[in-house]
Amino acid sequence: PDDERNIHYLGREYMYYGRWDECIKTLKHYLEMPNAKWNDERCASMRYISKCYIAKGDNESALLWLYRAIAEAPYLREPYVDMARFLQDIKEWEGVIYFCKEALKIKEKRLTYICEPQAWGSTVYDLLSLGYFYTEKYEEAYKNVCIACEKEPTNKRLNKNKEIIKNICDGK
Repeated sequence: PDDERNIHYLGREYMYYGRWDECIKTLKHYLEMPNAKWNDERCASMRYISKCYIAKGDNESALLWLYRAIAEAPYLREPYVDMARFLQDIKEWEGVIYFCKEALKIKEKRLTYICEPQAWGSTVYDLLSLGYFYTEKYEEAYKNVCIACEKEPTNKRLNKNKEIIKNICDGK
């Protein structure tokens, strides 16, 4: 019970099992532990708390915890991508664009378990293309969906989006 890493893992397991309130309580406890000092893991805990609030339908709390996660480890892509995803869900397209661009400024991929593949693959470019599409910046949308397709060439949805955006850009 006094090992901060195990408390973090326990909270994460609660999240995986959809035990939202237990996850939130456990990870808030983790964040208060005196030895919980590794910013990457603290950031992950804050992101997990946010995910639980999203699942509970409390978007205001979810947003607060995402901002805290970014502030805790601004050098990690993952909290920016989570924020962009959240903003996509509530259709705040300018915010999606902003947080994706912030994520892409981060070039160094950390070699820890905190690093998630979705932050380094097609996801950021996919979200960015959607943000640009829904703000009617079609050339930028097309440029980013092409990058997403390069990173994930067999993704049918991405390829369909690419075709739709190309047709708009071509005036069809």
